[in-house]
Amino acid sequence: MSGTLTQAPNRSTSHRATTNGTSFSDHLTHIPHAPRGTTPNLLRAAAAATGVLALIAAVVLTGSASGAQSKISAVGSTDAPSVRATDDFLFRLQDMDAQLVNALLVNGDTQVHVSRGASEALYDADRKAADGDLEAATVALAGDQSALDQLHAVSDAYGQYQAQATRTLADDEREGGTTAGAAPASIFADYLAGHSILFGDDDNGGLMKSATGLETASKDAIDSSASSTTDALNVAVAEFLVFGLLLTGALAGLQVFVFRRFKRVLNPALIAATVVALILTIGGAAGAASAAGDFHTAKSDAFDSVLALSEADATSAGINSDESRWLLAQNYPAQRSEYQQSFLHGEDAIAGVPGATDIGSYAGLLKGEASARTVDDLNQTTLSHNSSFGEEFTNITFPGEAEQALAAFTAYSAYIQDDATLRMMPMDSAKGIKAAIDFDTNADTPGTSDQAFNAYSKALDTVIANNEAHFESSMPAAKNGIGLWSWLPYVLALLLIGLTVLGLRSRLTEYR
Repeated sequence: MSGTLTQAPNRSTSHRATTNGTSFSDHLTHIPHAPRGTTPNLLRAAAAATGVLALIAAVVLTGSASGAQSKISAVGSTDAPSVRATDDFLFRLQDMDAQLVNALLVNGDTQVHVSRGASEALYDADRKAADGDLEAATVALAGDQSALDQLHAVSDAYGQYQAQATRTLADDEREGGTTAGAAPASIFADYLAGHSILFGDDDNGGLMKSATGLETASKDAIDSSASSTTDALNVAVAEFLVFGLLLTGALAGLQVFVFRRFKRVLNPALIAATVVALILTIGGAAGAASAAGDFHTAKSDAFDSVLALSEADATSAGINSDESRWLLAQNYPAQRSEYQQSFLHGEDAIAGVPGATDIGSYAGLLKGEASARTVDDLNQTTLSHNSSFGEEFTNITFPGEAEQALAAFTAYSAYIQDDATLRMMPMDSAKGIKAAIDFDTNADTPGTSDQAFNAYSKALDTVIANNEAHFESSMPAAKNGIGLWSWLPYVLALLLIGLTVLGLRSRLTEYR
């Protein structure tokens, strides 16, 4: 037998491989994976989704709260100061002209109760206050180029008015004489030049119109800002509710899932996370709603009254000036009629009385309205609602405000009755004219028109101060109320994420 192999031996491994039909490389490429829907993976995915939702909520909610807080700040630090400044400027401007006219009425007469020097001192005090108002308005309106352009135009015209007033006073001191109420024609012409700067040639323009336009722009700006702020706060309330409820629902669903998979009734950490979500929901929504309430109190209840009554204050200074102008123009019928109509127009803006056609009928109807009103029925007033007292009587909000408003209105009516008395005084002699000037300008003697006017101004200031105090207290409350939620959602979101991870960690360890 030969020792040479004639056939290759069979390999058992080859038989096994052929039998299985699987190569070694197949074992390396087909490694089994755990199913994606296993409990650990579902828990991790739920925790991740909850965390992402919490962070998104924190970003959105803090942004919304910060935006609303910024809008509140703008109303308090920019819009309100600009309105205050322009309102007070109008008041000062009118009172400056009233004091100028009073000085011209006196001339160099030393027998008149209020001296020329006293009126000039009041004029100078008003001038300094008006300068301060323009500076305050410039600061408040910084960044609003259109408003600043208007303000610059007002400042230029104001400078022209002051220059003319200074010339008029100097000419009067030199040429006016020593008899009260007997200003020469040249002095009256000087005054009319200044009046033209103040009111325009047609008595419907000039510096007053520009300043009133600036005031109107400031009022429109604060109304627009207030509306935007209210919308922002309402959106914040809705967002806190939506995101809070989404987080609460997600955590509640996760709690149910854990209970069904692990048959454990409570997961303390997940319960705590759910409580945090509820704090975010209820606390955030309540905080934004409370801020909205405080802002409404500040703007609608308080500042709207401040606006209406400040306009009354400025217009009252105007009609008081018209009263003195009427005396100055005793020898000029056209101008006298013009100042009388201006007085009536101002009366209507302060407290519009239906049916009044002239100064006499207005005084009578106003007296009847003042007698009919009580602190309990101010909102039933017959005054036109777009007049200052008409607006105030339908916006009585704070303790003591009704009594203060009625007292101011009653004092206003008393002043108007004294004005009617002034216009009936005999002025056909130097003695009669001097008596009328004292009645118009003397605030120290009881029963005079000027004392009644000062009493009215003081009563009006009391109502304004009450509303200002509530504005000043409610604005910080609104700002601080929403300000808390400009950072707290981040803290609550991180706490919620931490508690969720803690609650699921113990369940995940059971799979290790």
